[in-house]
Amino acid sequence: MDIGAMFKIKDAWGKFTANHPRIPGFLDSIKDKGFVEGQEIAIAVRYPDGTEFKTGIKVQKTDLDLLDLVK
Repeated sequence: MDIGAMFKIKDAWGKFTANHPRIPGFLDSIKDKGFVEGQEIAIAVRYPDGTEFKTGIKVQKTDLDLLDLVK
């Protein structure tokens, strides 16, 4: 990755965290606690028109193996 792209990402992250200040702490809490087998992860997206999509998973050992590979 070139230096210009890195600065663009840094600038965009700064703007994102300024607009959504609770997100960095939330992500840090998850990172500090880690992922464990049996943990539930839920995701919901709600549009301004009221449409909503939800999904979730229960973390399995194979998921943890994948995360270890990605690290």
